[in-house]
Formats: sequence, structure tokens, C-alpha cells
Amino acid sequence: MTDVVYAENARVMVLAATNRPSELDEAILRRLPQAFEIGIPDHRERVEILRVILKGEKVEDGIDYFHIAGLCDGYTGSDLLELCKKAAYFPIRDLLDDEKNGKSSLEPRPLLQADLETVIATSKKTKVAAGEYTSLSSQTSGWSRHCEAEDYPVQAAIISEVSKLVVSQILNLQPDAQEP
Repeated sequence: MTDVVYAENARVMVLAATNRPSELDEAILRRLPQAFEIGIPDHRERVEILRVILKGEKVEDGIDYFHIAGLCDGYTGSDLLELCKKAAYFPIRDLLDDEKNGKSSLEPRPLLQADLETVIATSKKTKVAAGEYTSLSSQTSGWSRHCEAEDYPVQAAIISEVSKLVVSQILNLQPDAQEP
């Protein structure tokens, strides 16, 4: 381990995340002394998540992110990513169908709002898993430890900073849009 920096007063923090808390083993839960529910994104957050996911992708002009986000009430960020992945197959299918029918196309058409709406009509959201998480965390005594009242502002600050870090990492993973 040549990349490890040793410090006399170093502290290690383990951070775990899941969309399926009901599938976690009790042994894992005992070793995680605190749990935080991030929750489902609201309408504004879903709009921003969709914009980040589709940044740099070939989408139709005038796509109504607000409308799409409104149709996705209860969707997590992971659900929105899967929605966009499934919708991205429609232009590919159309390209393959065109080639099969003798039409030559050099590249797939842009992703349409209708593609997203079609996938939404047939998709399921993970709101059920979020409900399971809430009941699991309230029932499992090993899932959370007793905290003093003065701990909560510190925990809130940590959650805020971790959330900002996660969002910045997601944004850094997205390729920059190529301007023509």
C-alpha cells in the first residue's frame, strides 16, 4: 500500500449507500452505527438530475424537462438514470429498423420527449424500496445508535458535505457537451 498516508490522529469513516436497504444482512447493519435517509428528489431536483444525465447527449430541441420530471414523481436518481438508458434504445432501434428496410442513416436520431414518456408509462419506481428503508430503520435497533441532541447539527453538516461531494463527483463523471 504505497498510496496510504499514515497520520498519528487519523480517523477512518466508512460511508455506504444502497437503494435496497431491505436486502442488507444484519451483520452489516450492526457494523454501521448510523443511518441517514437521503430521500426521494423533489420536482426541481428531478429536473436537474435529468439535465445532468442528458448533458452532452443528442436530444431533441425543446425537450420539456419540467414535464418529464413531473411524470417521474417518486423516482430516485437511479430510476431517472435507468429511464434515460431505456429511452436511449429507441433511436438505436429506429436506426436498425431503417437499415433493415433499406434506408441508409449515418447516425441515430435525437432522443425524443416521446421516448422518455413511453418508458415512463412502462417503468416502475423504487418508492417501494424507500418505504421499506423507512420501516427497516425504525424497526432495527442495531441500525441507529442513541445520539445526543448536540450531535444532530454535526450530523446534518456531515450529510450536507457528503451530499455535495457525491453530486460533484456525478457532475465530474458526465462528459462535457461538445458545442458545434
